This record gives sequence, structure tokens and C-alpha cells, in this order.
Amino acid sequence: MVPTPVEAAPIAGQLVPMAASGGQQQGVGRISLAVLIDYIVQRTYHELTVLSELLPRKTDMERKIEIVQFVSRTRQLFIRLLALVKWANSAAKVYKCSDIMMFLDQQALLFTDTADMLAQISREKLVNARLPNFSLPLAVDVLTTGTFPRLPACIRDRIVPPDPISESEKRSTLRQLGNIIQYRLVTSSLPIQMRNLQIENGRVTFHVNHEFEVSLTLMGDNATVPWRLLDIDILVQNKETGEGKALVHPLQVQYIHQLLQSRLIENRHPLHDLYNCLHSFCQSLQLEVLNFQLDKLVKERLGMCLRVMEYLPGRCLTIGYWRKDVKNYTTSDYTLSVQVDPTDSNKPLLVVHKPPINGSKSTEQAIKSEHLSIEKLLIHTIHERAKCKLQEIEASLEKQTAGNCVISGTPAVLFIPVMSPCITSEQLHISIDFLTGRVLCSMPFCDPALQVVKEVEVLLNGDKGDMEKLFSELRFQLMMNRIDRTVQHLFVECKTKLPIPDIDASPLAKLSKYKMYINLTRYSQFYVVVELNQSETDSKVIAPTYYVMTVKSISFDDAATDLPTPNLKVTSLVQFDTFAITHGPFTRAAEPSHDETPNLHKRQFSGGSDFPAKKLRTESWYYIPELAHSVAMCEQKIPFWMLSEELNRRNILHQGIEVECFGTGLVLKLLALPSSLLERGTKSLQKKLLSCAFRENDGKPARPWVVEFIFARAPLATLSSREQSARQHVYFQYDFIENKRIGDIVESFLDSWKQMANLYDSVLDFADYFDDSRDGLQNIVRLHSFNYKRLLLIYGADFSNQVSIEWSVPEKQFKLLFSMSTHGSPIANCHCITDTQLQHEFNQHRSIPQLLQVLHETYLPLMAVAKLPTNPLLAGSSNLARAVQSFLILPQSSTHLKIAFRGIYCLDVYCCSAGLVAVRDGAYSLFDKSKAMEGFTPTPGLKTFFNMYVDDSSVRHRSMTEDDNPPSPMESVDSFLAQQQPSVGSPAQRADGLRFHHPMTPPSNPLTPASPHTSVLHQQSYSASPGSGFPLSSPPAVTPSPSLQMRTPSPGTLLTSSPSAAFHVPSPGQGYAAPISHIHSPAFMQPTTDTSASPGRKSRSQQHPGAESGSPYPSNLPMQSPGPRWPASPSMPGPSPASRLIPMSPGHPMLQSPGDPGRNGMVGPGSRVLPQRSWAAAVPTLLSHQAFNVLLTPTVMQDYPAMLSCSPLERFLGCVFLRRQIQRFVQSEETLVALPTTEPGVVLMRVESMTCRVALQPSTQQILQLSLTPLPDFHEQWSAEELQVLETVFERKVVCPPYKPNAVHAFCRLLAVPVRVLKDCVQLLHLELRPDRSHKWALQWCWTIPPSAPHIAPAGTAAFIATKNKILFFLHLSRIGMGLPPGVEPQTVVIPIIYETQTNQTQLADPRGIPMPPIAANSIISTMLKRFAEFNSNMVECSIYPAIQDLLNNLVIQNVMSQNVPTVPGNLVQGIPMSTAM
Repeated sequence: MVPTPVEAAPIAGQLVPMAASGGQQQGVGRISLAVLIDYIVQRTYHELTVLSELLPRKTDMERKIEIVQFVSRTRQLFIRLLALVKWANSAAKVYKCSDIMMFLDQQALLFTDTADMLAQISREKLVNARLPNFSLPLAVDVLTTGTFPRLPACIRDRIVPPDPISESEKRSTLRQLGNIIQYRLVTSSLPIQMRNLQIENGRVTFHVNHEFEVSLTLMGDNATVPWRLLDIDILVQNKETGEGKALVHPLQVQYIHQLLQSRLIENRHPLHDLYNCLHSFCQSLQLEVLNFQLDKLVKERLGMCLRVMEYLPGRCLTIGYWRKDVKNYTTSDYTLSVQVDPTDSNKPLLVVHKPPINGSKSTEQAIKSEHLSIEKLLIHTIHERAKCKLQEIEASLEKQTAGNCVISGTPAVLFIPVMSPCITSEQLHISIDFLTGRVLCSMPFCDPALQVVKEVEVLLNGDKGDMEKLFSELRFQLMMNRIDRTVQHLFVECKTKLPIPDIDASPLAKLSKYKMYINLTRYSQFYVVVELNQSETDSKVIAPTYYVMTVKSISFDDAATDLPTPNLKVTSLVQFDTFAITHGPFTRAAEPSHDETPNLHKRQFSGGSDFPAKKLRTESWYYIPELAHSVAMCEQKIPFWMLSEELNRRNILHQGIEVECFGTGLVLKLLALPSSLLERGTKSLQKKLLSCAFRENDGKPARPWVVEFIFARAPLATLSSREQSARQHVYFQYDFIENKRIGDIVESFLDSWKQMANLYDSVLDFADYFDDSRDGLQNIVRLHSFNYKRLLLIYGADFSNQVSIEWSVPEKQFKLLFSMSTHGSPIANCHCITDTQLQHEFNQHRSIPQLLQVLHETYLPLMAVAKLPTNPLLAGSSNLARAVQSFLILPQSSTHLKIAFRGIYCLDVYCCSAGLVAVRDGAYSLFDKSKAMEGFTPTPGLKTFFNMYVDDSSVRHRSMTEDDNPPSPMESVDSFLAQQQPSVGSPAQRADGLRFHHPMTPPSNPLTPASPHTSVLHQQSYSASPGSGFPLSSPPAVTPSPSLQMRTPSPGTLLTSSPSAAFHVPSPGQGYAAPISHIHSPAFMQPTTDTSASPGRKSRSQQHPGAESGSPYPSNLPMQSPGPRWPASPSMPGPSPASRLIPMSPGHPMLQSPGDPGRNGMVGPGSRVLPQRSWAAAVPTLLSHQAFNVLLTPTVMQDYPAMLSCSPLERFLGCVFLRRQIQRFVQSEETLVALPTTEPGVVLMRVESMTCRVALQPSTQQILQLSLTPLPDFHEQWSAEELQVLETVFERKVVCPPYKPNAVHAFCRLLAVPVRVLKDCVQLLHLELRPDRSHKWALQWCWTIPPSAPHIAPAGTAAFIATKNKILFFLHLSRIGMGLPPGVEPQTVVIPIIYETQTNQTQLADPRGIPMPPIAANSIISTMLKRFAEFNSNMVECSIYPAIQDLLNNLVIQNVMSQNVPTVPGNLVQGIPMSTAM
């Protein structure tokens, strides 16, 4: 193959031109450079090899000469190769030029040759050239007729073939030939097997089924003309192993064709000879096919079962099956022979059996199927042979059968009914093994490994033994299987043996050998024993007898033998009366019908005529209805029997086991409960009880006990539609686990009775007050449901809250569950805050009216408290590693809450009656107002802030001088105790005969605290404290123990230290305060002079000594708070603040705060300015519910719409918290100088150029304001607008929710920078307040490091750091003026800026040493700042503002950058809201 030229510079493997003449074709004389190098290397290697062999024989001089010549020659060769390789770099251009020149030369040569040839033709050949005459006749013929008729005869005869005969001539010829063939067939002798013929198209075709097909014809109409054989087709096929191939080779067919053709000539009966030859060949071929199939069957599958006894090709094939000795095959009693009919060879193959099969003619017929298969022949033969053998077995077992035997199926199976009655699945199936001829026995209904069936099979294959005994054993086994199938769906366990050591001495010894034990799994000591015996009238019928047996477990010592398994001992064995069980009331007995079919029976009802007659379901005989009914009866009655025994043991009267109406089940009804349970609460409930019954729930697998209580109408009318009937049903369900003690069920029943009794006792007291319209309870609560197990009450605004009261049996106390009455409510029940305290107090007094009064009076305050945010904040303190909760609610009692703000400040909230709430500073001790509790800090200005929300409803005759008089350290406690006085005419007053309550003496001056009475220490409701050993007569000298627990006052008591008694409202035990107009207090809480009371009230007053007529509460009802035991109480080193508080109940006495009785507004400065005393906030301030709700409801201030929504209390505490942080920063920062001031609540400091004053806004006390005053030396440098910018930023951006101390720290650092730097920062802050729309970016100052900023410092740290030479701050830029569609966030970027004070350069901060992802925005901003510094290197003024202004005007960042920025630290381009980042 000639190589083609390349276009590029040749390298290794390319072609280089060889020396060739210019006339060579393109590519001729070229060789590959790699091949050339290979040739040169091989040549050099060959020469070296030759030299190494020849040089040793030469002299030294000759060797040197040869070596020098070799080196010189080789060097010249490689120099040429080097030159060729260097030239090959530019060979591509040479190739192109060479190809162009060669192509042009070829074109020029073609032009020259063409001109020469034309000249030669014109000069030599065309000189004598002449044209012949035109043949016009031929042209006319061709153009007109399209033919050429004038062809010469010599050409036409030799070349043109003669015309073929026409189709009509063909049909005529073939028709005549068919007539000739038909005539020849009529006149000659034709074999009978070849009568299936067809004459068509001049030939006759003979078809012999499954053998051959042959076609003949005649070559003339003469009678002596022999038959001509045209075609032979052998029809014998091997469809099983032939794989679709022809059995006869074409050469064999050709030979047969020639042979038959030779025999057709000069033969008197040619067709007979033709048939004999082909028939003999086909039979031999069929035998060969069968022999081949048999050999393959023996080799692959059935070599151990079949054997070819004899094979004579073309004559017979004998097969032996059902061999006697499989391992040593000698002879076989059963053979099958396929052979040619010895009497007439023209017949098909014949099948002969030995021994003959009687009564089966189909096996003697010839093989006529087109599917030639020895396997099918064997299967058919063995099937007929097996049927004969089964008929013999049927005749031998005729006496043992219980009915007619049937032989059916393929393979054949003999069905023998063993017992009467007997279904198909219980019949004995006998079949014959096709391979070995052995008898096989099986019974589908029984276990396949049943020994009796195997023994029957052994006897049938050998000598006949005692078959009657085996069939009798088989009948008993079938009956046992029937028993097992009958109870398999019941909760029982069938056993044939039990571990009873001395069974001969037990009652079981009298029973027969065949018996079964049915154990009731739920009651392991009970068994149903089934005894089996043969019927006396018919031995083929098995009659069962039923017993119930009880056992008990015995130890090994009691047993006769030591067995490793637990032993049982029979305690009783009682026989069932089957007829009485199955024919009792409401029982449908099963009786055999008198139909013709003996295997079916019907169930007939015999319990009465109330049920309509209907067709019942037909049951199978393997199902024993008497057994199933007996087991079910035992399983149903045994638990009731055990229950009745347990009730008798506990002296609980009952009516015994009864059958329910219509036979739906069993029931056990109680007559009376034991006298030990008939206490005060249960006696009232017993009178309401109409019925109590035990039932079993059969609908569930566990079958639990269901106890039904039927009560008369409940004492309360509820809203539930299920509780409107005259009778109320109450159900309890007890799970009955297997073998569980019935005593536990009775204990659970008694606990349920106690549960209802405890709840009913409280409900009964509550019912009289609720039904009395004078009490007004119906205005504040609705009864949703009362089902004797639970009382569900609805209360609150729009009655959207609910409380569930129920008795907890395990805890032996009432459980209160608070929730919302509407499903899916977005808010939770506000009383979930104090649910633990409410539950504890309710278990102390068990008074539902008192609980409702507490819920009513605390609903609005707790709704307001629930609005406070309690989520933890990471930026709530200077320590970023610790999350601080904004508000932490610590309930002390049902009416007393502690609210902690960021773990520093604390408020005490007391819910009082008459719609009032008392609030005080919880950081002060209750016993000494000059001391603060450990862990909390007093809140300065709190009293002034609370007084702004005091309205007319909470101001009553307050003394103007109360706050000016220093109180006693025990004033709070004394005031609390002083207000414990009962109302006029109370039992306490009548009992003591004193005007004042015994715990204290009347004070000589209202402003002087009273001394505690010594008898207080001896009251039962007071518990000893660690400090109880100290005398309390001198409180200032000894501080009482914080753990002192005092008697909790009742709801509605309001204490005051003022002379006025306007707010002295009695407790529920002493009378109730009058309701306020906007709060619907119950009327029964109001004081009344009516001495008459309802009988119910009178009786209950007698039950509670000391209670007044008309009040359900005793005056000495103890209501102690859990105190420090509650999990919500704060836990910190030292005495807990919660432990210092006296537990409060609803309406705990509170001290009134000063107020202005003539002021109508709620918000605004008071007309009477209170002196700022450190202990002023320790005195409680009374607020109305409306004012308290306004105080705690999140709102947005009118003048500050951009601030987050929060409550006024949070804003005040947040400002106080930040003011405290500013004081700490002033002390820690060297650049901030603290100035002395006499103004309370004011922080005064000085920086380089101005004086700063930080104080709360006087009008609202919710904004921390900054007032800046330039120093005299810097008065001209600061304008009023610049100072206003700083003050506005401080109010709106720094000291705003969520009140981050690090943001204030950053602002303080900013104030301390040099003046020239601060003025540039003020200009940037001015841009933040008033953005310039001409800029591309809007600026926002970051006071704390946002999460999206580069990781220079942790997120949340103060974002302004100033050192001696550098200043670091962060800016947040947002793209503006883009016209983005709604929902698309603009581009944002957070940039850290470093300003060097010495060089006056503003650059992007580079967090060196920290791995940062590559961000394009960093390089863009850094490049712009560096370029600005280069062009403004000689700037005199500060470069911060100009550099940032240049960024705002010219910075461009592609959108792709902002979309592909990773979210790891260092991400500058983000869309994070700065409200959360700064």
C-alpha cells in the first residue's frame, strides 16, 4: 500500500521523502521517519554484532582500523539522520509545494497529449474516412413499431430462442397428463394404505400419515411407460430430542430415490413394491427414534428405574420398569414391548405388555400419534398398571372401609373413608409410585409424619397383617385432629400428655387410653378433658365425652418422682352434660339433619320461638360444635366465677352470674359496696348509684373487664349532649392479662370508685354555689362536661380556656389539666404557667369555687405575662458564649410570680382581687428593704415607671408621706400579717374576743410596723425554719430565715399599710370583695349580711368547722406554697430569691403605692414626683388589669416606627440594663472619663471633645437618650446638626431592641476617637439616616459584627475597635435604584474597614492567618480603596468619608458573585437582614 503524504511537520511515525524522480506519482518513494530510524538502528546493531564476532580473529591493528571505519561510517549516517530530522520540521511546506508542482505537471501533460492525439487523427485517420449509406427502412421500423424485424435469418436461428408455449397450452397439457395418470391408477393395483392421494399439475401425490409422502408422474400415455418418481418426503419426526432437524440425510433420500426408481421399471406391481419399501424404512426409523429417546431418558433421569431389555433394529424394542432390586438389576416382572406386527408387516407398530393389563384396550393399540414419545407411552402404561393394582388393594380392604371407595385422578389415587362420617380430607389416600411401583399412603388432614399411616403403608407393600387394629388407631388419631382443628381459633392449647406424676391414683386413671387435654391459656389451672371411645353400635364411629378438670402445681417434694419439669396434681374432674350445655337458653344446638347426604348437618335453634326460622350455615364434620361450645362456655364463665369468689372474700354483695338479655353475654351485678368504703364522700355517691355491673368485652382479643356504673342525674347541668339524660352511664375498663390475679382487677375497681367519690365530693360542694344565682358563678364559668371521672370547666374571655379536674389514682391527688377549648388555637392556656402551683393548692383546699376565683382573678394578669418573650438571646449579654433569656417567669404560687429580666433584674407580681395587680421590685428582701437578694440587682427608677400606669381604680387615699418615712425592715411581713384580719363578725374574731387578729397587736401609728405576735409561732400552719431559734421580738437585730413559710392567705385579701381600709377585702373564707364594673366577679364573693343559707351550705358548714354561713371555705384553711421545691424556682449560689418570698394565694395582701387620685390618664408623668429612694420600688404598686396588660403588651412606639415591637416593660428594663452597661464601659475604657453627678439615673461622662449625658426619657421612661455638649475648646468644631446625628443614632440604632450591650460598647468607643475621625464617622451616620439617592449603594453602620462579615472576630462582638494607630469598623452596603421585582432581595455586602491614623489611609481589613474563600467582591473593594489612596495620598482631611463615598458612587459587583458566594465565614456578599446581624 502506498503511503499518503502528511500535512504537518513529520515527527516519529511520519513520512519523509526519499530520492525520487520528478515524474513519480504523489507519495511514491517515501518512507516513514520512524521506520527509517528503526532501519538505521538495526543496521548499526547488526554491524556491531558482526564486529564483535570478527574482530577477535584479527590482529590489533586490523581491529583498530575496522573500529575506526565503523565509527566513521556510523557517524556519517547519524549526521545525515540528524540533518534529516531537523529538515523534517519544515518538510510540510516542501510537501505542499511538491504536490502543487506535480499536479500542475500532470495537467500540462494531459493538455499536451490531447493536442497530439487530435493532430494525429486529423492528419492520418480522417483522410480516407467515409460514411456508409443510412438504413432508412430499419430506422422507420424502430421508430414506428419499436421492433427490429429485418434481422438476418442466420442470426435469428442461432441466437434467438424459440417462443415458449402459452399458459392455455400448459394447462391443456397438464390436464391431459392428469387424465393419463388417473387412467393408469384405475387400471393398476393400489395398496390400501396409499388410498390417500391427490392428482394435481401432472403428478400424483401419495400421503401415508406419520410415515412418508411420495410424488409420481408419467412421461407418456403408453401403458408400458414406467412411473417416474419425482419426490420423496419422510414424515417421521422426533419432536422431543430432534431439535427440529431432519431424521434422514439428503444423500440417504437420494439413494432411496434411485433405488425406488429402479424398482419401478419392469415391475408388475410397482406401487405395492414402493409402499413396502417405504413402510419398512419408516417403521425402522420409528423404532430408532424410540430407542434414542429411551437411551437419553435412561442416561439423564430414569437410569435407576428403567432398562432396555432388548432392541432388534427394525423389529422390536423391549423396556423393563418397576424393578424389584434397584441396586442390582436382574429381572423385572413388568415389561413393555414396541414391535412390528408379526402377522402383518403392513400394519403400524404394536405395543405388547407383560403381564397383560386386564380391562385396558387403549394400551394395546398401535402408536398412531404424530408426537412420537416413549415417555408418554411409559406414563400411560404405568397409569393403567397402577389403576389395576389399586383395584386389588380396594378389594382387600373392603371390610375396614366405612363407605364407598373411589379411584380417580392422574396419577390414580384410591380414596378410602376410614370413619363414619368422613369428609374428603380425612380419607386415606393410597397411590402407586410411578418409578418404583410401591404403594404410598397419605392423609391430608393428619400430620404427614403420623406413624399409623406409615404402618399401613408398610403392610400394603408387604404381607397383610393386623389391618383392623391399625385402622382403629387411625380413627382415634383422626378424632384427635378434629378436636385440635375445632379449638385452633380459640385461646386454648391442646395437649396429649400432662406432667402428672401419679396419674394412676388420680381420677384420670378411670378414663380411656385416648384423651386430650385442652388448657385455657388465660386460666392455666383449668383444663377441658376429651375422652374418646368407640361406639357400641358401630366400631367405625368415635364417641367423645367431655370433662372439666382443675389442677394445681406441686413441688418436687410432693411428687412421687423427681422430674425436671413442673408437676401438676388433679384437684377435681367433673363430667359435662353435653345435652344440657348445647340445649340451654339462648343456645343453638347442632344436630345432624335427615338429608340424603350423610356428610352434612344443620344447626337448629332450640332455645325458644322468639327467633325467626332461617337457613343456618352448613358445618364440616371435622368441626365439633359441642366441643367448641363447651370450651367457649368454660372460657366465658371461669373469669366470672373467679371474680365472684374474690368479691365474696372482700364481703362485696352481688347477684351471681347471670345471662344478659337475648344471650349477648354474662354479667355480674353488685348489690352494695363494702361498708369500709362508705365514707362521707362515697355515701353521697352511693345514693346516686343505680346499678353496677361487671362484663367482659368479647370484641377485643385481650377481653378486658368493663365495669358499668349507672347514676341518677348528675348534680350539675352541663353543656354536653351525652349528659342530658336522666341516667348517666360511666364505664371503666381493666385489662385482664393472662393468669393475672383477679384481686388486682377488684383493687382497680375500688380505686375507680374512690376516684369518682373524691371528685364527686368536690363537685357536690360546688353544685350549690353554681346553682345559686346570687353567687354569680355562672357568669365566669361554664360546665362543659362532668362524667364522674372528670370535670371539664370553660372559663376566660369568650370562654376559650378550659380546665380538666380529675383524681389520679397512682398519685392519690387531683390533677389539673389546662388547655384551650377550641382545637387548633394559636395561643396556649395562660394558666399553664402556674399549673403546678394551682394543682398543689387545689389538693390542699379541694374547693372548686376557690379555684375558679383564682382562675378568674389571675386570668387577665397571666394573659399579659404570657405575652412576654422568653426566647434565649446570644447577644443579650457581653458574654457571647452564654445565651440569656429576655424574661424568665418563675411562679411562686398561683397568684405570685417572679419575672426575671436577663438574669439581673427581678419583679414580683401579685394578683389581687378587685381587678388589681401588685408589682414590686423582686430584688429587695421582704424582710429588710435596705438589702437586696443575692443573684438580682434592684431596678432603679422602677417605682416611677410603675406610677405612670397607675389609674383611678388603683388609687385610694394614699398618704403623701409614706415614701418619706423609712420603713422597718419587717414592714412587709408585718403588713402582710396585719391584713390577715378577718372581716367583721368572722369566727376568728368571735373566738378570740379581740378586735385584731391574734398574730399581731394593733399598731400605734399606721406608719409604724407592728410586732409579730408570739402566738404565731405556735400555729400549725407555720413550719420551723433554720432561724426559728432566734427571738422575733426584735426584727431589726435578727434577719428571719428565708425559708420561713407562713400561712398562705385566702383569695381576695388586699393588705395595705395606709390608714384607709378601702382595699381591705375579705378572703373567700371571710367574705368576698365587691366586683369591679369591668370584671364579672361572682356575686357569692360579695359580703352579705343574710344569715340564712341553703341546707346544703349549712350541712357543709358543719362539716368544716369555722366556716361562715354561705362560704365553702374555712377561715383557717392552710394554703402553703411549695416554695423552693418548685422546679421553676431559680437555682443559684446562696439563698434563692424565691425562698425569701412568702407564698401567696389569690388576692394576697399587698402594700399600696402612692398615686394621684385625680389623674385620669394611664401613661404620663405623675403630678406628684416621688422621692428617689433605693427602697421605693420594694413597696408594691397597685395596677389595674388593663394597665398591667398595657404594660406587658408588645407595641410599636409612635415616634420610633423602625424599632422592633416590644412591651413597655421590656423597653424600660432594656434601657435600664444598657444604662448599667454604659456605667461599666465608662469604668473599663481609658478614653472615657466619668463625671460626678447628683441626678439619679443619669450617667455623665467626658470624651476628648464633648460631655455626654445618658438618661431615660422623662415622659415615657422607655427610651435612653443621649445629650452631647461640646467642651469650650471644641465648641466651634461641632455643629448642632452633627451632635443631633449622634444623639439620633444612639436612640434609634444603638439602644433599641433587642438591647445589645456590645452595640453600646461600640458606640462608646466611637465617641472616644479623635475629632477629625469622629466627624467623618458622623457624616457616614448622616448618610445612614438620610440616604443619598444619587449613590448606587445605601450605607448602614454595623454596631456588632454580623454573621456574614469576614471572620475577624466572633459574630456579635462590638464592631468598633480603636487602637493607637488603627481603627476598625464595619459597614453594610445595600444596592439601591435597581428597580427589582417584588420578592427579589437586592445585593448586599459587609465590608470591614481599617483606618490608619498616621498615614491617613482607609483600606479593606485583611484577616491574615485565617483561611478565607476567594471572593471577587473583596478584590474589587480592596482595589478601589487602594486606587483612592494612591490618587489622594496628600489629603489633609480624614480620608474615611471620601473613600467610603467613592465606594458608594462607583462600586459595581456582578449578580453572579452574589449568587455563588459560599456561606462560610468570610462571605461578604449576602442577603441577610441587618436587623438580626447588627
